[in-house]
Amino acid sequence: MNKRHTSTKHKRKYSHANCKRTLRIWKNRLIRISSKIAIRLFALLILCGILSIFCFRYLMHREIWAYIKLVQFGYISFDGTKILEELQEKAAGLSIRGKNKKEIKKLLDLKKYDDGYTSIAFYDSEGLFEFYGFEPNLLNTHSMDSFWYQDVSYYDGMNRTGLLEFQDTQKTVIIYSMHQAQIAMPYFFFCLSVSILFMLPIPLYIWTRMRYVGRLKKEILVMADGDLEHPITVKGTDDISILAKNLDHMRLALEENHRSVQEGKQANRDLISAVSHDLRTPLTTLYSYLEILNQKKCPPEKQAEYLMRCMEKAAEIRTLSDRMFEYALVYEKDERADLTELYLDGILELLEQNMEYLSLKGIHTNLDVCTDGNITLLGNQVLFQRIFNNLFSNLIKYSDPSQPSLIKLTADRGWLQFVFLNWKQKQKKQVESNRIGLKSVEKMTELQGGKFFVVEEQETFAVTLRFPFSQGRGSKEYTL
Repeated sequence: MNKRHTSTKHKRKYSHANCKRTLRIWKNRLIRISSKIAIRLFALLILCGILSIFCFRYLMHREIWAYIKLVQFGYISFDGTKILEELQEKAAGLSIRGKNKKEIKKLLDLKKYDDGYTSIAFYDSEGLFEFYGFEPNLLNTHSMDSFWYQDVSYYDGMNRTGLLEFQDTQKTVIIYSMHQAQIAMPYFFFCLSVSILFMLPIPLYIWTRMRYVGRLKKEILVMADGDLEHPITVKGTDDISILAKNLDHMRLALEENHRSVQEGKQANRDLISAVSHDLRTPLTTLYSYLEILNQKKCPPEKQAEYLMRCMEKAAEIRTLSDRMFEYALVYEKDERADLTELYLDGILELLEQNMEYLSLKGIHTNLDVCTDGNITLLGNQVLFQRIFNNLFSNLIKYSDPSQPSLIKLTADRGWLQFVFLNWKQKQKKQVESNRIGLKSVEKMTELQGGKFFVVEEQETFAVTLRFPFSQGRGSKEYTL
């Protein structure tokens, strides 16, 4: 029962994780799609088109309401009630028995009411149609068929019906109104104009993005002229904005590369100037001693002293040449190292050789190895030799010879760690100003995939180097 419950629980977790992953994938796809400017423009076109059509249809459905409002406010002059009252007044004094419709029209003076939009129809006392006094020919005209949205007909709301009492008979008259034809074309174009306003976001969006493209063009030209400090403007999240963001990243990379090149050039100039100046003095001295020895003008008791001085000057020149290598290593950005498989025993041999040299210089060191020798790592033996030379050179210069220095070697969690700890001399608390030796050690450590740390306190100075390693064949568990 517990196994079944656990299996069901795992299935639910797996299903929930798959659902979240699917939602995340679709979300990223939607973000990528929505960032495309063509998709955005198409979506904007569809939206504006729908709103425009909806607005046009709504306004055209309100055309009768607009027509009534225009009549009420007096913009369209039509008063069917007044016409009916005038006809009733005229009919009261007329006898139309035996007269035809032309004579009746003339007697009622119907022509004065013919404005092209009004129709007057006569019916007998029983409600049968007799004749039209006049009728506008608007029902089938182009303007009404093309620009009037609803069915073309007389508008009942403006029609008037009344009884004309002649001296000898009665007739029913209906006054029809088609004055909506007056506003058919103007109202159509008014509705069309208002609807087109909903399409304005499309050219406005295109104009803003093209204006942004123009701005990017100016900024790219500024960058092309060598001004890499001027930032690229990033606005929005579409394709153009992504392009602008990548351009700004490229600008920053070019600026950093240019700065590095300038720093490298300045460092090389400083190096050449310093080394040429520093080499001139020991070379001149060395040449002078060698010339004296070559000409055999030196007394026999002075030869050993002069030879010792020549060796000192040669060592000084060697130190300066090593310094040149260290400068080149520190300021070379694309330096690569050939890494091979190194055994810990070989590295310990290099340590012991340098420790013997320290003992000759009066520096006592304690080596504490907390691991076995069956460890291998990818490294470069020449770089390890230079690392140890620089570190032991610093020990000779700045460590207190009355206090023993400590070198501790440990291995833990895949990292081989070297710790070099020394007590600082009382009279030499200031280390070399540029610390080029430590910088070169850091660079050589990083070239071998390692890490470099420095901890300096008031009386002690410690350097820690960490390198990734793998356990060799037949290795034993190391002890810390």
